[in-house]
Amino acid sequence: MAAAVAISALALAGCQTTGDGRGNNQQSGFLLGGLAGAAAGAQFGSGEGRLVAVVVGALVGALAGGAIGASLDDADRLRAENAARQAANAPSAGVVHWQSEKNKDVHGWAEPASAAALDGDDLCKQVKSIYYLSGQEQTETKRFCLQDGRWTEA
Repeated sequence: MAAAVAISALALAGCQTTGDGRGNNQQSGFLLGGLAGAAAGAQFGSGEGRLVAVVVGALVGALAGGAIGASLDDADRLRAENAARQAANAPSAGVVHWQSEKNKDVHGWAEPASAAALDGDDLCKQVKSIYYLSGQEQTETKRFCLQDGRWTEA
């Protein structure tokens, strides 16, 4: 029941627009962040504990995804995602920078945030992305797991 309420709240809240054309980006970020957070939460606990982790993960992911989606256009979001993927796949821990082509005040970087470790049957690690949007810093951490010799977002 609680999961259904959380998912309904995420879906309805994602319908809000800002009136400046960024509503669709915010909605997408909110929904994708919520889904990613719920999936991450599902990895922890069992029974009611897992349900709580899913709901908390969905809410945290939705808030982070909505904030980032409100400010990054599709091209900038793609640059940020590519930087995170490159940082995950780099042979040594390093920083991968990116810069918006259209918005001089939008840039960021990605870097590994944890060493690779077994998570169940998967070898996974965290990659932290830092965004600067109009002078304000935002961060996001994504989980990458090794699949077919490449680190892919889980």
